[in-house]
Amino acid sequence: MAPREFLASVGGNEIPMSGVEVEEPDEAVFIACIQELDELVERKLRRYPLGTIVVAMATCLAGMLGALLDESQCTPDEIRELLRGIESEIFPPQGPEKE
Repeated sequence: MAPREFLASVGGNEIPMSGVEVEEPDEAVFIACIQELDELVERKLRRYPLGTIVVAMATCLAGMLGALLDESQCTPDEIRELLRGIESEIFPPQGPEKE
């Protein structure tokens, strides 16, 4: 499951964002959130090594995914699919090797 598909499955548009009027509000909210996270990392966290930021964000992600489970907003299988989707974005499938 791709991250955007996961967003749709957990009701990613529950909290409307003021000032955003586009045909696909989910997409606008998703993009705005990514931009804010990028700004946060750039302005507030740049003093930390990249690896430290990644581990800290992974810890936060684990906690947030656990909260979604606790609130029955998604299933363990949906989370597993999301994590596989993230992994496939990092390590795209390789075609057959040429000899």
